[in-house]
Amino acid sequence: MFKLALITLCLTLSWVARADTVLLTLDGNLSSPDYAFYSYTDTAGAAQNSIPVSPYITYLNGAGYNDSLVWTFCYDFYSPTNVGEAFPGTLAVFTDTATMEATFLMNELNAFGLLNTPLAIRGAISLAVWEIMNPSSTTGQVPFPSDPAAQPWEALAAQAVADGSWTAADSARYPTWVPEDPLIQRFGVIFDNEVPAPEPTTPVLIGFGFLALAIGIRKLRTEP
Repeated sequence: MFKLALITLCLTLSWVARADTVLLTLDGNLSSPDYAFYSYTDTAGAAQNSIPVSPYITYLNGAGYNDSLVWTFCYDFYSPTNVGEAFPGTLAVFTDTATMEATFLMNELNAFGLLNTPLAIRGAISLAVWEIMNPSSTTGQVPFPSDPAAQPWEALAAQAVADGSWTAADSARYPTWVPEDPLIQRFGVIFDNEVPAPEPTTPVLIGFGFLALAIGIRKLRTEP
């Protein structure tokens, strides 16, 4: 079985949304178009190549789910999860600041169109989510390989949670799948046909999204 080392690829007070065991299976075709691969140069100057970035095509089974299609966001950098293999866990909602910031960014990528989002934006948001969740990860990276394009997204997520424009009720739309094995990745879940929650900073975030896209295009043009 090939590993999705989501080269990439927390937990605080919460209430459990669904305590029954839920089996999560990542799509088994580890190639385009099912997966998108993002490369960047981190803030330390190191190249980070071919990172499979969110969202991922995923299926849930058990606890009332039957091969139910969802879209997932990995929360743990460098925690391996085999694609095509079912992993047991539970769905829960967390109200800590980091998870709320992560779900805010999930909502933004949902608004951009999930798999239809330009790669530069998918990559920047994925790296922002990973960095936000890194302190609570069982495989946290020190230092984290920060993506410069992710930093505006991290700042905007922090602002939205701090000023109350993104609330716990908004965040609850996107539960966390928590694995039974703590070394397996946690995933934020977007249910199929989940409509993005509107919030006041969307026009600004779209501007940052296009900025991230421009940075990605410029990088491609300048690389040998």
